[in-house]
Amino acid sequence: MPEPSQQQNKRLQDDTAGGTRGGKQHLPICRSGLSGKVFALVCLSVAVAVEWKLVNLPAGEVSRQFPTTVRARNEIVTFTEPGSVTGGPFSFMYVPPTEAERVLLDAYFDNAQLSNQTLQELKSFQISAPLSPGVITYLTSGSGNAACATKLQVEPTGNNLKSVEFSQGGSDITSGYRTLGASFSGTDVVVTLKSEGIFQNGLSPCRIELSVGDWKQSTQGFLPIRIQVPPGAPFRFHWQNLDERSSSWKTKSSALPLLAFGSSASDEFSAQTIAISSLNAKTGAPDPPHFEAQAAKHSPLTVLSFGINQNQLEINASGKGRVLKAGKVVSTVNVLETLNKNPIISALFAAGNLALIGWVGRMFFPPRPKQNLDA
Repeated sequence: MPEPSQQQNKRLQDDTAGGTRGGKQHLPICRSGLSGKVFALVCLSVAVAVEWKLVNLPAGEVSRQFPTTVRARNEIVTFTEPGSVTGGPFSFMYVPPTEAERVLLDAYFDNAQLSNQTLQELKSFQISAPLSPGVITYLTSGSGNAACATKLQVEPTGNNLKSVEFSQGGSDITSGYRTLGASFSGTDVVVTLKSEGIFQNGLSPCRIELSVGDWKQSTQGFLPIRIQVPPGAPFRFHWQNLDERSSSWKTKSSALPLLAFGSSASDEFSAQTIAISSLNAKTGAPDPPHFEAQAAKHSPLTVLSFGINQNQLEINASGKGRVLKAGKVVSTVNVLETLNKNPIISALFAAGNLALIGWVGRMFFPPRPKQNLDA
């Protein structure tokens, strides 16, 4: 029987031969252990990053950040890729509840021209209006206590509408007034104004003063006036309530839903983004947005309401996306919390986390090998 020392020498020779068999030499234990630890740390970091992303995914329901306001004279709101909730093109209108409502509507255009159709209609009444563009105003008034109700329609002429901007200006910030400025990007716009009233003694109560540059013409309404506005040119509307008992002006200091959108005259419309910017005090141009709601891909936001108050616009919206304030994402969605409401998914997540933590622990603190108790 071989002596114990001979047995140990034989085992040492066998181990050495096995380690070099085939011309290959195993990596040192310390090197393979370090690689395993690094790999374990990478896996743990990736898992933590993925789960943090699921908890703080910057896309969710934006309604938590609404309603929001746009201050008169200081801010402007931009809706990109606006459209109708029914899928048609974006447009808006104002229609008085009744012809008896004593609310006057005036319109101001910095750079516009009368449409060819309106020029021909005026010509049929022996009125020769300017063909060239210029500053246009459409001012209304009523005869005595009679009403002069004006309908308004704003429609883009092309399919390349990129954005629409709304703001408020002027100095009439009182309960009986509302103002709105607008500008369209990417396409011309046709604004149609038509004033009507209940005839009294065979005469119209409306008095319309239309001006293009230095040219002026007075009419009694009932003739639609169509005004063509080029892309980017601003125009403004001014409502004046002459009767505090008006049904649509019940609360003097509240935001009024004066506009309806799309061909279906809905209170809602869609947009890809809603951005609110401050107006630069020196240049008058908008600064980078301090509030921006961005829709998720292929799922535009829905503007639920657009209220015109005496000193601010009030907007409410919903939809999937994210909201940024001062360039930083403030709206997040906790996907992991939603998934964990399912018991099976919650159990799988918990088991996976425990298994990962256990594996990483074994890589850094491997179990000690059992000692051979054989004599």
